[in-house]
Amino acid sequence: MNSEKIIPMEVSELMFDLKNPRLPEFDLTENSTEADVIEVLWEAMDVEELVMSIAASGFFRHEPLIVARENGKNIVIEGNRRLAAVKVLLEPSIAKDLKANVPAITKEAKDALKELPTVSGTRKDAWRYHGFRQINGPAKWSSYAKSRYIANVHRKFGVRLEDIAKQIGDTHRTVQRLFRGFMVIEQAERLKVFNRKDRWWNRFAFSHLYTGLGYPGISAFIGLRTENDEDPEPIPPEKKEELRELCLWMYGSKREETPPIIEMQNPHLRQLDAVVSNREALAALREGAGL
Repeated sequence: MNSEKIIPMEVSELMFDLKNPRLPEFDLTENSTEADVIEVLWEAMDVEELVMSIAASGFFRHEPLIVARENGKNIVIEGNRRLAAVKVLLEPSIAKDLKANVPAITKEAKDALKELPTVSGTRKDAWRYHGFRQINGPAKWSSYAKSRYIANVHRKFGVRLEDIAKQIGDTHRTVQRLFRGFMVIEQAERLKVFNRKDRWWNRFAFSHLYTGLGYPGISAFIGLRTENDEDPEPIPPEKKEELRELCLWMYGSKREETPPIIEMQNPHLRQLDAVVSNREALAALREGAGL
């Protein structure tokens, strides 16, 4: 991507990437507003430090944003944190509800930020650079965002999981497990036995599921297929109810007023693995006993 011609673009013409794999874990959708995105980026992805850096030193022109033209809009597929920082510096009122300390900059500095360097590309062309920079960059991705990214690249662009692993610096087995975990979540939502927005805690602890699927008792309980099997439905139909129970135990339900029994991976996942492997213990858990 660095060999592409750098083109300055007006900040007002640049849009956040609402398809970014990191955003769904914060309950953002493709219908979310710019203000919603900036709030999440500010609170969860250290945009404030970029604001301070750009205010002090300006925008580094040798690191252009990667922009894709989609549906008549200029979508920033790499550089959303930097775009948010610039938008806040140009219009501090955007951050008025964030209790943010936005430094004032001169008119000359603002004028210099009104256009940012960009290179054009497509998601398919940019996935290698985008994945390595984002996943291994200064604001590292969570396991859920990483799994979503892996699934998107694998399914949309036909890239083998082994090749994705090499690009993002993970082992093939880790990428297989992340992909399989994402398939389980998608299947649970398709079957309507789980709804991420109905979870008990605000944070979506995907790592509970991703890690738990590696326990023999838990994987046998839901009939999980092996990580070498890239089936989009890794749970057999007859295990639908067990999948519902597992999601409820891991994430709870606000609608059902049921908190999760997994509050921390250690020792709760190990304990749950032992419980679902024992008929009497499982029956007690279903009757309301604790781990």
